Amino acid sequence: MNREGFVPIKTRLASTDLDFLEASRDDLLAFSELSLRLIDLHQPRDAGGITSDTAHPILRCRSCMWRWPCPTFRAITEAFSIGHDLGS
Repeated sequence: MNREGFVPIKTRLASTDLDFLEASRDDLLAFSELSLRLIDLHQPRDAGGITSDTAHPILRCRSCMWRWPCPTFRAITEAFSIGHDLGS
């Protein structure tokens, strides 16, 4: 890394590679924002049903109403290797 904070690249890149690299930062930020918004939407809530275990009520996703943790939340946490304690 040089004094300006850049890493000099001494290889030849195709124009499509340069286009990809130019857009990658914005794409990664947009993907991260989407993932955070999906996690925020897919959170547990009390299903409101009768249960014999009052200490551990049945939970459902507040967005899709699947049993918690819902498939969307599981897919996101698996893809990002987020700790499984969030979904339990």
